[in-house]
Amino acid sequence: MRRRLALFLAAAAAALALVAVPAGARPDAPAPTTIDYATSFGNFGRDAYVYVAIEKGYMREAGFDVNVTSGPGSVDNMKFVAAGRLDYAPVDIGALVVTRANEGVPVKVVSVVHQNTMSAILSLQESGIRRPADLVGKTLADSPASTVRVLFPVYARKAGIDPARVTWRDAAPPALPALLAAKQVDGIGQFVVGRPLISAAAQKPVSALRYSEFLPGLLGIGIIASDEKIRTSPGEVRRFVRAINRGLKFAIDNPRQAAAILKRYQPLVNEDVAMRELKVMKFFVETQGVKRHGIGYIDLQKMKSTTSVVANGFRLPAGKISYRDLYAPGFVKVATFAPKKPR
Repeated sequence: MRRRLALFLAAAAAALALVAVPAGARPDAPAPTTIDYATSFGNFGRDAYVYVAIEKGYMREAGFDVNVTSGPGSVDNMKFVAAGRLDYAPVDIGALVVTRANEGVPVKVVSVVHQNTMSAILSLQESGIRRPADLVGKTLADSPASTVRVLFPVYARKAGIDPARVTWRDAAPPALPALLAAKQVDGIGQFVVGRPLISAAAQKPVSALRYSEFLPGLLGIGIIASDEKIRTSPGEVRRFVRAINRGLKFAIDNPRQAAAILKRYQPLVNEDVAMRELKVMKFFVETQGVKRHGIGYIDLQKMKSTTSVVANGFRLPAGKISYRDLYAPGFVKVATFAPKKPR
């Protein structure tokens, strides 16, 4: 009798344990690791891929529970990752050259998002800003830590104008469209994919001065991790890179679905504008090199040229920064998601 009672109680306990396990989860699965991540700049379509990676379960499959915050810009993202306040974040690689050289911020790129820079100055077409020389005497707005603003002196000198003859006004990312629409400034720092958003806000055509016109070969956004995390937790970094790149691949291949996912997480987002941003972004993500090597591919020649162009533009002392200081090899090669070909 006692044996039967013991067996009954054991079976009941096992049943209750199974009830407590969420559907689809393994009873013996370890608890997910909590990851803190920031977007590159505000909450726009260009950053939808992290929400896709969460929504589609890629992060959970990799063993992560991800907290996403709205990023203030590349420089602050670097400092937060270096200080351990963020685990991973997207930053502009050109801005990383300057910040690592001047401040020794201990972070490195583990995967590249934009194989070419998307930085640009956006203005209303009616303002008549058609070429860099038209910026002289004008007032632009952007966050002090924004990629576009940090790299503006390099762009200006390459374009043949004095950066000191352009005035910058501090503004948070959400305020930029309204400032331009109200003509409180002549232009704003923005990625070129932001044209649909700005045009919708202003209800007027928008022009773009692309940095890539004068800075060819310049890499754009890359995902960073701290030197310490790369050294002590390489397995985590590989799993995270794989998961975020799966989200990136899905987002650029399915912009409408990705925009809808972003909208669920960020209700104030204009879903149509986000979709259009992702369609434009695909060109900057899926280059020929990426088609050969996979999403997140780190092009060493572009890493070298980005380091050289920015170091020369900011007149950094020779030998102060090397392209080898900017990235950690191996994570993309091991971690990049590539769909299996049908047999």
